Amino acid sequence: MSLAVNWSKAKMTEQNPIGLYGVDFIEYAGSDAAHFQKLFTKLGFTELAKIENKEIRLYRQGDINFIINCEPDTFATDFAKLHGPSVSSTGFRVENATRAFEEAVKRGARPYDGSQSARGATPYLAIYGIGDSLVYFIDETTHNDLYEKQFKVANNATNHPVGLGLEIVDHFTNNVPVGEMKKWADFYENIFNFHEAKYFDIKGKATGLLSKAMRSPCGLFSVPINEPKDAKSQIQEYLNEYKGSGIQHIAMTTQQVIPTLERLRAQGIEFLAAPPDTYYGMLKDRLPQVSEDIDKLKGQAILVDGDQHGYLLQIFTKNVIGPVFYEVIQRKGHDGFGDGNFQALFDAIEADQRARGYL
Repeated sequence: MSLAVNWSKAKMTEQNPIGLYGVDFIEYAGSDAAHFQKLFTKLGFTELAKIENKEIRLYRQGDINFIINCEPDTFATDFAKLHGPSVSSTGFRVENATRAFEEAVKRGARPYDGSQSARGATPYLAIYGIGDSLVYFIDETTHNDLYEKQFKVANNATNHPVGLGLEIVDHFTNNVPVGEMKKWADFYENIFNFHEAKYFDIKGKATGLLSKAMRSPCGLFSVPINEPKDAKSQIQEYLNEYKGSGIQHIAMTTQQVIPTLERLRAQGIEFLAAPPDTYYGMLKDRLPQVSEDIDKLKGQAILVDGDQHGYLLQIFTKNVIGPVFYEVIQRKGHDGFGDGNFQALFDAIEADQRARGYL
């Protein structure tokens, strides 16, 4: 069940010292496997395989691998005891896992000793990342071992299910406490040679946040890092519920955002409320090159941002795994982070906080 990855493009260079080439998997931890299974099915993922005699399952859509780890006495389940349902690890594709691991440790990363691998965790080289989650190094050999040997393929499984049109992991955000944004930006820069692509200082009606968007040297994914500005900030609410730093949301790309969203809504996935009508009334003046029907964008509550070179379309789900949620994004010649939408997103989440009585 390996994917047809062009591993020749994963190269360790001065610019890309770890040899990064995208995200291989996201691992989720928790005690309620049925919740993950139901959610991922609604999102259009297919259960492909299971590790024999272990409660570890593989779901796939496009080039996105989600691993559910509910196996007792593993790193993942110990992580979930601290944080609740959560993202316990990520897998980064690299040219050579051993060399990448050694280089990361040389650059200051804290190595994971793998003491729980024999009890069900993924048995590959890893370092500690955000909130003491793990970052695994997956090269062609370990990729094939994981998906061909570790997982037992389900009957009639399709190797590359299209699902609802979600294709790759575009980015995932890290939420950190006050004063730690620079620390974690330095982590990604010093270990992997990410670079700062954008800085945000967002103020809502009642709260605010700071954010640094860090882009990987391979250019295939990014990690925005968010820091709260006050005790009631949506970032602080996440930190309180999650009991520490961690991954807040995962963005997945599609080539046709409107049909994908129509199908996701039909499956029961709920999204944040649309911005005010004035947002869409000004859209053509702000981005005249947008070719999609504005009424359809408004009907689906899709946010749009861009510049003279292109634009993107994006939308965010409500919280679906504890305080974790998803983003669906279509890029049309624009590699930004929805700069013009950051305020609209912040306001939408703040409105949701008020509706829940948090503010």
